Amino acid sequence: MRRYRLLVLLMLLALCGCARPVDEMAPYRPAMQHAAQGQLDGLGRMPRYDIRVRVDPAAEQQVTGWERVQVVHRGRDVLGDLFFRLYPNLPQYSGSMFVGGAAVNGQTVPFTYEAQDTAVRIVLPEPLPPEGKAAVEFSFGLRVPRREEGYVLCGESQGILSLPLFYPVLAVRDERAGLPLWRLDIAPPTHGDVAFVQAGLYQVTATMPSGVVVAATGTVVSTTVSSAGEGWVDLHIVGGPRREFMLILSPQFQTASTDACGARVTSYFLPQDQATGQAALQYAAAALRVYCQHYGPYPFRDMAVVSAPIRYYGMEYSGLNLIGLDLYRQQRKGLEFLIVHEVAHQWWYNMVGNDPLTYPWLDEGLAEYSTYTYQKARYGAEAAEALLEWRWRGPYEYAVEQGLDAVVNQPSSAFSAANYETMIYAKAALFFDAVRREVGEETYYRVLQEYLDRYRWGEATPADFLAVAKEVSGHDLGAIYQQWILTALEP
Repeated sequence: MRRYRLLVLLMLLALCGCARPVDEMAPYRPAMQHAAQGQLDGLGRMPRYDIRVRVDPAAEQQVTGWERVQVVHRGRDVLGDLFFRLYPNLPQYSGSMFVGGAAVNGQTVPFTYEAQDTAVRIVLPEPLPPEGKAAVEFSFGLRVPRREEGYVLCGESQGILSLPLFYPVLAVRDERAGLPLWRLDIAPPTHGDVAFVQAGLYQVTATMPSGVVVAATGTVVSTTVSSAGEGWVDLHIVGGPRREFMLILSPQFQTASTDACGARVTSYFLPQDQATGQAALQYAAAALRVYCQHYGPYPFRDMAVVSAPIRYYGMEYSGLNLIGLDLYRQQRKGLEFLIVHEVAHQWWYNMVGNDPLTYPWLDEGLAEYSTYTYQKARYGAEAAEALLEWRWRGPYEYAVEQGLDAVVNQPSSAFSAANYETMIYAKAALFFDAVRREVGEETYYRVLQEYLDRYRWGEATPADFLAVAKEVSGHDLGAIYQQWILTALEP
C-alpha cells in the first residue's frame, strides 16, 4: 500500500511538472501571423481592452457598450488617478459620448469630465505603485452625426457608419520631460491626426444587425446568433497590438479578397464602385508586398482597404485603411497613390508609433516618402523621380516663393491650412529623400529596418530616428536635418 501511494504521488508530481504555464497572449494570437506571434511575448504591460458593444445604425444612440481595461502603471511614481479619452467628443468627430459609470477592481469610483468633455478622470480607490495593476470598467454610450455628404470620419453618411475610437481609451502619460503629464491635447480642427494612443491588446464582441458587412481593426474569429434577438449577430474580434480599435459597416458593402505577405487583404466597396474596389484591392496588395520586402514583415492576418465617406482623403487605422469615396469615382487617378500612402502607415504609425500632435511629420513624412519606394519598385526609377518632382519638390518650391516655408519640427497647431500639407508631407518627404541619397539606398533600408525593430509597438521621436540612422549608416545627418526640418527659407 505504501509503495502504491508513493507511485501515485510520483505520478502527480510528474503531471504537475509537465503542466504548461498559462499563455496570457493566447486570446490575441489569432490576429497575428504565425511567424509574428513571438512579438506578443513580453507585451504583458500593454493595456488590454475587453469590450462588449451593441451597434444599432437605426437607433438614435447608435452605440452602447461596456469595457474592461487592464492597466499596468509603467511610470516611476505613484498614481492617484487615471485619464481616459472620449475622442468622439472632439469637434472634428462631432459625436456625443458619455460614460454611465466607472469602477476600479470592482469598486465604484467617481469620475469627472475634463478637456472639454474629451476625457474622463477617475480617482483610484488606492494609489497605484510602479508596475501596479488596475482593472477599470466603464459603461458608455455614443451618438454620432448623420449627414448626406461631406467629410464624415465619425458618423453615418451615404449608407456607411464609421465608428473610430468609439470607447474610452487610456490616455498617454508622458514622463520624458521629467514632469509626468497626462496628454489631453485637442488637435486643430482643420488638419492633422486627432488621436495620440499607445498600442494595446483587444478582445471585442460586437452585436449588430445580421444584414450589415463589417470591417474592423482586427480579425473576426467567430460570428454567432446573438441573444439580443432575431436578426442580430455577435462578432468576436481580436486584435493586438493595435493603436486603436474601430468599426466601419454598411449593409451595402461588397468585398473582394486576395493574399499578400501571408495576410488576407480585403477590399470593401459600394455596389456602384465594384471595378474601382477591385483595383483598390490590387493596389493595397501590391503596396503590402513592396513594404514587406523593404521594411519588414507585416504581422497581422488581415488588412482592409475600405471606401469611406471622407471625400478624397484617406485615414489610417491599425490594419485598416479608409479611402474617400471621391477617389473611387470622380478622382480615380489619385486612388493608387493614396492607398499606397495609407498602407505605409501600417509600419510608420501602427508598428512604430509617434506623437502625431507634437511630431506630425515623423510618420506622415515617412509614409509619404514610402510611395517613392513603391513607385520605384513597381514602375522604375524614372517614374519615382517624376513623383518626387511633381508631388514634393514642386509644391515645396512654390511654398518658399509664397513665403509659406516653415520649420517642420513643430506641433500640428503651429501650421496653417495654407502650408500644413506642404510642410508635413512634401518637405518631410524631401528630408527622407536627402537621407537616402546621403547614406545610399541599401543602407537607407537597413536604417528603416533597425528603426522598426527597435521601436516596434512603442513610440519614437525625431531624435530616436536620427540616432538609429547614425548608428546604422555611420553618417551624421545633422546638417540634412537642419536644412529640411529645422530651417525655413525666405522667399
